Amino acid sequence: MLIAGWSFTNLCNLRCKHCYNASGKQKADELTLEESIKVADKLKEAWVTAVNFGGGECALRPDFIELCKYLKKIGIGISYTTNGTTYNVIEKHLNLFHDIGVSIDFADKEKHDAFRGRAGTFDKAILTLKKLVANNVDTEIVTCLTKLNCSEGELLKIYNLAKKLGVNYWRINRFRPNGRGICNEDILALSQEDLKKAYEFLSRYIPKDSSVPEPIFRAAFGGDYCLVGDPSGQTSFRIQANGEVSPSVFLKESGGNIKEKSIGEIMNSKIFQEIRTRSQNGKCKNCPAYFNCQGGDAGASYLQYKHFNGPDPMCWLKPEEINIKSKRIIGKSWNVHELYLCTLYIPIWRIKNGN
Repeated sequence: MLIAGWSFTNLCNLRCKHCYNASGKQKADELTLEESIKVADKLKEAWVTAVNFGGGECALRPDFIELCKYLKKIGIGISYTTNGTTYNVIEKHLNLFHDIGVSIDFADKEKHDAFRGRAGTFDKAILTLKKLVANNVDTEIVTCLTKLNCSEGELLKIYNLAKKLGVNYWRINRFRPNGRGICNEDILALSQEDLKKAYEFLSRYIPKDSSVPEPIFRAAFGGDYCLVGDPSGQTSFRIQANGEVSPSVFLKESGGNIKEKSIGEIMNSKIFQEIRTRSQNGKCKNCPAYFNCQGGDAGASYLQYKHFNGPDPMCWLKPEEINIKSKRIIGKSWNVHELYLCTLYIPIWRIKNGN
């Protein structure tokens, strides 16, 4: 079972401070629709179950819906992460999408718009969320956890907003210094203590039997999981706008171009083999959580150390203090991102229903 991420375009109408893709202008070498259809056929042949479209803002390409229609036709599920400003493009095609995530980084209009680089973005994103919920779409608020919004006060505001809007999930990705984020690393980068305090707060809202795709979180606070370690390069990969394929959504390093190579050839490339053969390094050697954590976020390790062996640079845990509480669940239903990257899901729907 494989999940493909796809940066269908570098085109974006915002200039977000954290953007790992440094999205903005459309690039001349982006895959055409005809080439993308051929890619879709390759994904089907490789038993790819679902595709997550993400940044740039894919709906800005006029052929995005045509590609989604084709993916739907051949039986590949579609997850879409959007900044919430292009609802007019997708509103008549909501049936194409399994789930849609809308980025909200602050529950405060001024702060969110400043972070995203364009006035009016917050209002459009909130309106999009309301319409998605009203149309019974599986809807997420997606937040990038940074130095600017990791406090209990800021997180509680977003949590309350998620409940008020009635979305299905609140999904949180921690900041990784890549793309445009490198230029803003001094104001955005989390410390280990920042992450610890944020996760301690978020742990109050994640039921003990919830699935937790973030290895460090479950090593610290427990939680069920579908897959050991980081899904990157194991059950997932990222197709860049020009067809290059990376093992992690946060990396540009490529295992080959999908126009020229099969999925099998790409996943057998050197960098994919390296990410799948991680070894215990540093404090991971004596860590009782390693059997399920596997060193945490592989992409974060590569960005920091230029190798995948960890330990995750954001791990604050001391092996001698870890009390394992996690268990692997086989055969459960799963959300697309559980097999795609290290992330946190807070099931707002369970909280609404008293579960």
